[in-house]
Amino acid sequence: MPAGVGVLVWLDQRLRAMGRPDLVTTTGGAEIPFVLVAATASTVGVALALRRPRHPVGWLFLALGGVLLLSGGTQGYAAYGAVARPGRLPAADLVAIYADAGFIPWLVLVALILHLTPTGRPLSARWGRIALATAVAGGLWLLVGLVTTETMQPPFQSVTNPLLIGGPLGPLLVARRVLGLATGAGVVLAAVSLIVRFRRSVDVERRQLLWVAVAAVPLPVLMAASFAASYAGNNTAAGLAAATLIGLLAIGAGLAIGQYHLYDVEEILSRAVTYLLVSGLLAASYATVVIVVGQSLAGRTGRSQISAVLATLAAVAVTAPAYRKIQEGVDRRFSRRRFETLQVIRRYLRDPDPDVAVEEVLRRALGDPTLAVAYLVDDRRQWVSADGQPANPGNSFMAAVEVYRRGRPIARVTFDRGRAQPGLVRAAATAATAELDNAGLRAAVALQLVEVRQSRTRIAAAQFAERRTIERNLHDGAQQRLLALALQLRAVQLGGDEASLRQAISTGIDQLQAAVVELRELANGLHPAVLADGGLAAALDDVAARTPVPIKISAPDRRYPPDLEAAAWFIACEAMANAVKHAHPTTIAVDVSAPDGQLIVEVRDDGIGGAQPSGPGLRGIADRAEAFGGSLTVHTDPGTGTTIRALLHRRSPLSSGRRSVMIEGCVDVVAVRRFRCRSSRGSGSRRRRSSWRCGGICGSRCRTGMSRSCSRNAASKLIT
Repeated sequence: MPAGVGVLVWLDQRLRAMGRPDLVTTTGGAEIPFVLVAATASTVGVALALRRPRHPVGWLFLALGGVLLLSGGTQGYAAYGAVARPGRLPAADLVAIYADAGFIPWLVLVALILHLTPTGRPLSARWGRIALATAVAGGLWLLVGLVTTETMQPPFQSVTNPLLIGGPLGPLLVARRVLGLATGAGVVLAAVSLIVRFRRSVDVERRQLLWVAVAAVPLPVLMAASFAASYAGNNTAAGLAAATLIGLLAIGAGLAIGQYHLYDVEEILSRAVTYLLVSGLLAASYATVVIVVGQSLAGRTGRSQISAVLATLAAVAVTAPAYRKIQEGVDRRFSRRRFETLQVIRRYLRDPDPDVAVEEVLRRALGDPTLAVAYLVDDRRQWVSADGQPANPGNSFMAAVEVYRRGRPIARVTFDRGRAQPGLVRAAATAATAELDNAGLRAAVALQLVEVRQSRTRIAAAQFAERRTIERNLHDGAQQRLLALALQLRAVQLGGDEASLRQAISTGIDQLQAAVVELRELANGLHPAVLADGGLAAALDDVAARTPVPIKISAPDRRYPPDLEAAAWFIACEAMANAVKHAHPTTIAVDVSAPDGQLIVEVRDDGIGGAQPSGPGLRGIADRAEAFGGSLTVHTDPGTGTTIRALLHRRSPLSSGRRSVMIEGCVDVVAVRRFRCRSSRGSGSRRRRSSWRCGGICGSRCRTGMSRSCSRNAASKLIT
């Protein structure tokens, strides 16, 4: 193609040099439309021939591009060799005859392309015979024209036809007219066959033809522009409009045969038609107001500015409310399923049914009972269903469309590819974005409720297991000792002497002391006395002293609410026990801190790592942390140890309509109505009512930083 264009330009330059600019074919850009159409057709043909070499339309487009380029090239060749320099170029007279009728081959090729798009086969056997008849008629028209043309069109009117046959030409001229009409009718019927094919088509073939429809959307505008340009004598503009139309049809046919984005073509066609209609309405409104106002204000100063302003306002006022109705009308005509789907969604949004979830509405609208909606919980980065359960990813036959709002994902719609189309699902989900966002908030609450239920179940199971353990320990330990002691004393009572009595009493004392030790150890496991007496730091030091692995404790020497201390102690003990049992560490570090109204317990070990956050041990720790509105994070890698970090809020959870209050000060709890406070700077006691100042129980006289302690009866207070 570049070579052909180069030859054409060279010939035109030679004609100018000879003083014959009237023969130049590229004057004023007259050949630009032919070059554009030829380039477009050739490009589409190459793409289709490479992708689908057995499809005939690709080769027909290549032939069309070649014929169009040949038609333009023969014009320049004949102008130079048959008119400007007769006899200088070989066969210039024959080329001039062909140039005079060069439009016939590409008309036939266009008809064949219309017949064979998009399947590569005619619509039926009858339509196939029509296509064949069109090709035969076009070929005969070209041949008869070559031998019957006496006077050719300018600039070749002076060229003698060497193929003109002698004798009477009347019958052949009639035959030439008939063949021309038959060829033209064949082209029209080819376009009709495409329309009939569209009306009969379904599914994939229908979507393919929609690409041709998209290319045909600007047809009215281009035809109007072509007629207007011809009327004004601007042949270049007229040719450019016609070339644009043919080029768009070539692109549309290529996209149809290549099956490019078939599931988006309905939306593209709908938007294109809507844009064209709205643009036409906008232009008509603007022009009408400009004409009416211009005539009404004739002779007045500033008439044009007033007309422009009023026309703009009127155009906006007319097109803005009409846009939605136009879009709905276009959807109803070109995208019926899309229209009906969106109508179902809009009816639900206008009058929502509290008993019907948005997921069910999408299923009904899209006709896919397998459709499922998952919601993203931002703070967890977890996809859940509407009832708070983990979302099912679906199988390999399912596709997914994510829905965004303000740049963040809020939902993911999973659907069956065979039942719904991605573009339609995306449009339906976009229409329901607000309701999906609301459903996502409800799903986040449902997730919390599910976790609370699961946590309660685990806590109840753990409590039952602990009761069984306590029962077994009592039965096998202190209960057996006391039972044996009772039997021994009963035996001595019934028949023992004084020596036996003394021995029994001595043995009984030993047994009672052992039972007391066992009961104390058992009670210490339930709630150690050192925790109540010395606080969290002392209790952790006590555990570290009895653990076989070296443990480094870093905890502030201060008091917290008893329930918070107990939770932190159990969390630390469970984490240390897990590390000793499973990680085989050489050292363990426990850090306790209390920043900004929070209590953080962090347990680190240098063991083998690989801890499972979903395991029963760590899950129990997480339950305790979540009971205080906190969270548990686990960082572990094989061979590098494990770090367990529990965050607890220093306000106890609500319980039975009562709230536990924490106050900073000499102890971090609200005092009972009467308490004693002892300070290292003085001694004595003072009685106060239930109030606090400066964040402390003892008010301004007992400031943070003094060495102090409070009696255990000032441990905590629940305010109703």
